Amino acid sequence: MGEEYKHSVILKEDRCIGCTSCLKVCPTEAIRVREGKAKIIPERCIDCGECIKICPNHAKSAITDDLSMIKKFKYTIAIPSLTIYGQFPSNISICEMLNAIKKIGFDEVVEDTVGADISIHLIKEYLLKKSDMNLPLINSSCPAVIRLIQMRFPDLIPNIIDIETPLEITARIAKKEASRRENIKIEDIGVFFITPCTARVTSIRKPIGISKSYVDGAFSMKEIYGEIVRNLGDCNSSNMGTSTKESLYWPIAGGQAAALGIENYLAVDGIHDVIRVLEEVELGKLEDVDFIECSACSGGCVGGPLVIQNSFIAKNRIMKYARKMKETKHTIEELDSFIKMYESGLIRLTEKIEPKSVMTLDKDIVKSIQKMELVTEILKSLPGLDCGVCGSPTCRAFAEDIVKGENCKAVCIVKTMNGFKNKNK
Repeated sequence: MGEEYKHSVILKEDRCIGCTSCLKVCPTEAIRVREGKAKIIPERCIDCGECIKICPNHAKSAITDDLSMIKKFKYTIAIPSLTIYGQFPSNISICEMLNAIKKIGFDEVVEDTVGADISIHLIKEYLLKKSDMNLPLINSSCPAVIRLIQMRFPDLIPNIIDIETPLEITARIAKKEASRRENIKIEDIGVFFITPCTARVTSIRKPIGISKSYVDGAFSMKEIYGEIVRNLGDCNSSNMGTSTKESLYWPIAGGQAAALGIENYLAVDGIHDVIRVLEEVELGKLEDVDFIECSACSGGCVGGPLVIQNSFIAKNRIMKYARKMKETKHTIEELDSFIKMYESGLIRLTEKIEPKSVMTLDKDIVKSIQKMELVTEILKSLPGLDCGVCGSPTCRAFAEDIVKGENCKAVCIVKTMNGFKNKNK
């Protein structure tokens, strides 16, 4: 393989004008502007896609897979994100959408509702009732939030729900069933996700909590949309697929908590609001809350950087489908099977989620302390405006960049202008 995969978000330098818009929205200070162009620090990027959404020149993009990948497998399965149901007018049925996706060249289309449904009932009927859980429980379905916790809130790692994402659960079950039904080896079956999310691409290529993803690739919803539109039609519009009311709530902010049917929860969407809530949790101020649903994207997955439709319109359309469906009632036997799947390790996290430190100034602890003191001294001379004109997101980041030797030519424009004004009084 060539260079080690780092993250999905990429920069198209020819389109970048160095406007610093991305600099100001990045939640992990992963972006700098140097010589008039934005630069992404790979180790800091959590693939939240905030920079993609805000860039006025479309200089930020995402690395996803090409449709030609499906030719590498004998049998292929598409798993479209549930957000797909909000991308088309309401007169187009779920059946039509799924049929159009299959016509692209897949042998089978499996709805993400499979994993969402299992997750909902496993959390509700089992995990929330266990006495040894660290409260509040934090949902594990948003990979950008998990990477954020690794980086900025490592003490909250034990609070992350010990269960795979609905996508991974769906992929695992779909592969096993297809292998048995078609008499094909697991390795000959390719599972592909139609994603609204850049972080999901990274979670497939570089998963957290599991050693290897059961998903073999991800296609951008934005890029594959035209192919789906061309194939629409020829389906019984009364067929609603296998989606349930609860699973359709999943990609909408607050939908996971609503599907769980619990009262003592928080639902927070938008990466910066997520940070503010996690800071409260870290300080021990939310120990009376049972469950926190965190979504990096505003509006939930329907607000992902790779969607077509406005998140409010998409939410409205999905809710129309959900209102037509009855609530799911699982038998005791079915719930027992979910618990057995979890306890056997089939659908739970199998790898320890480790903290990810990217804030160290030096590997040598003594030198790191000395450099921290130097950062503090430099900060005293800076205006503290965090304007980003210097190419660093904050004054502290500016001082750290200087001390680390990453911005030796840097000049604080505000400080220079103030000095110029004082000199000419």
